[in-house]
Amino acid sequence: MRYPRHITLELTAKCNFRCPYCYCVWHEYPALAKPELDTDGWKAILDKCAADGVDDILFTGGEALLRDDLFEILKYARRVLPQARLSLFTNASRLDEKLIRRFKRIRVHLATSLQGLATYGAMTGTRRSYKRLLAVVARASELRWPIAVSVTITKANIHEATDMFVAAALSGASTIQVGPVILGGRAVSRQELMITREEWEEVKRRIRALPDAHVPYTFCDEFICSCRDDTPKCLLEKWGDKNRKPCPAGKDFGVIGPNGLYRTCLHSLPRAMPPGGRVVPRDAESLKEAHITNTRIMFARAGDECRQCGNSANANSQLELATLAQWQHSTDVCAEMQRCL
Repeated sequence: MRYPRHITLELTAKCNFRCPYCYCVWHEYPALAKPELDTDGWKAILDKCAADGVDDILFTGGEALLRDDLFEILKYARRVLPQARLSLFTNASRLDEKLIRRFKRIRVHLATSLQGLATYGAMTGTRRSYKRLLAVVARASELRWPIAVSVTITKANIHEATDMFVAAALSGASTIQVGPVILGGRAVSRQELMITREEWEEVKRRIRALPDAHVPYTFCDEFICSCRDDTPKCLLEKWGDKNRKPCPAGKDFGVIGPNGLYRTCLHSLPRAMPPGGRVVPRDAESLKEAHITNTRIMFARAGDECRQCGNSANANSQLELATLAQWQHSTDVCAEMQRCL
């Protein structure tokens, strides 16, 4: 088959974040993540991209910066596709000024995501703060290689949606894309984090009402990808959009997963599935059971300080985030949550 002009290459399924709503399909079908292509495998993919006239490639993961051969792959891409637009999506946890300068030298554009402010730790499943990410975005802007920022709106962070947008804009983001959680990946069993269409329209209204920050921005209105044909009717009725346009995937763009299999979009499945069953079923009864067992996430909180009582969590303290209130306040309360909630 001939590749479309725009291609996303998922270099790895490995990631140092545990975002509870991550859309990656291998959270549902682990077989789609393995075995991962080696360096030569990705070079062969890039050769085909060059032969097929691909002119826009997004490298992503997982977290692409976890690959030791990342720059070897990127330099090869630049050599065989000298005029193509090359971009890298990263959670920015490993990004620093030295790397930004390296990306700039080989003309690889950068993109990242801001998952929350007070909720950043819970929405990434880490101990991290949003402050470092925004500092990296600001430094990239100073180096004249600004980073595009995406913002995903959840039930937990919806109360700070406009603050997230403003923070990204003031930090020097090149563009901002805002969208709701898409039903797929981990979000299938964490639907408590999905907002309603009414809430989404209100978020858009509030952002449009902000003073002009002179930063281009777009909204992604998708809740369910039309490429998926395995979504039960009950979920389509709840999250679907009768007026949605057909997904242009497969015509305008395509995706190649960590194991080299081609898919029409980030949320779709390959035509020929590798052996291996689904771990997160989409039928209603199984989803109900999965919801009960998977909504809890262990969240390490070493060094976090409670804003209400001033206590600091110790190195071994963990919180079991089981309710929406805990998602929302996970970075505001100490290890003894009952004292502060």
